[in-house]
Amino acid sequence: MKKMLFYLAILLVVSFASAQTKPTFSVVGNATNKESVSKNKRLDISKIKVENISNQPIYLVWETVSNTFPKEWDCSMCQHGACQIGIPKGSAFSKLNADQQGFIAIHVIPSSKTGNGIVKFKIYDKANPDYAQILTFEVDAI
Repeated sequence: MKKMLFYLAILLVVSFASAQTKPTFSVVGNATNKESVSKNKRLDISKIKVENISNQPIYLVWETVSNTFPKEWDCSMCQHGACQIGIPKGSAFSKLNADQQGFIAIHVIPSSKTGNGIVKFKIYDKANPDYAQILTFEVDAI
């Protein structure tokens, strides 16, 4: 009887642990956007969508992993529920209900500065931080 309870306890712990690491969101399409813009034009929007694939609301969090955009470029970014000037270190989406999509988007005005840059965002569910995706935006100003 003690062995049976022991195995049952282990089964419950394993089940709970695996339930916590099951993905609650997925990237819609590609996790990388490659864009090209003329130096005197503007990249109005480059967007990567994510979708809540769970059956309950989730709260996605993102962090800037790296940003090599030239300092002369005027940049901003938006996320599901808010926009910010520049590329901040991180923030959180508004609530995503089951089957709802959200996004991260960037806007770039290179002015007269040619060059290229990459910005990467790590995104994860606040309740399940072990599962994360990297969203990448690559921009060439020619």
